[in-house]
Amino acid sequence: MAKPTTVIRKHEPTEAEKQAQALGDLVSFVAKNGDALQETLKVIQLLHDSGALEVIGALIQSREKVMEIGVSQLSKPTMTRGVNNVMSAVGMLGELEPETIKKVFEGIVNGMQHSAEEVRAGKKTGVMDLMKAYKDPDVNRALTVMLGFLKGMGQKL
Repeated sequence: MAKPTTVIRKHEPTEAEKQAQALGDLVSFVAKNGDALQETLKVIQLLHDSGALEVIGALIQSREKVMEIGVSQLSKPTMTRGVNNVMSAVGMLGELEPETIKKVFEGIVNGMQHSAEEVRAGKKTGVMDLMKAYKDPDVNRALTVMLGFLKGMGQKL
């Protein structure tokens, strides 16, 4: 009868075997992700060509000083208020319907273009022109929107 095994010897790979395995894993990874690696290298080359890679390297090397400057700038009261204002504005925009915002901005752009044309033409507006404009449906609609805006704004002030 055979003797029972009492000691199990685990194979410890040598340093050369570990390196060969790591190299095999790396070659396999490159083969599977060749396109992505090529695109990544192109981006790195573009960063290098533009000088941005050097800037990024310098920022990383002096990260403690950069962080110190950034924190000191962010801790200024004006910067804190600015960040709070931006966050409030973004929160407010989040409450509005995208279609409404789009219409309002399109109206603003169109109004600015139209007013620039009027100014270029040297047009003057008299009292009678204001009365006629009031009867114009587009002007009346804009006035109604503006008055509604002013009323809503006044309620919150």
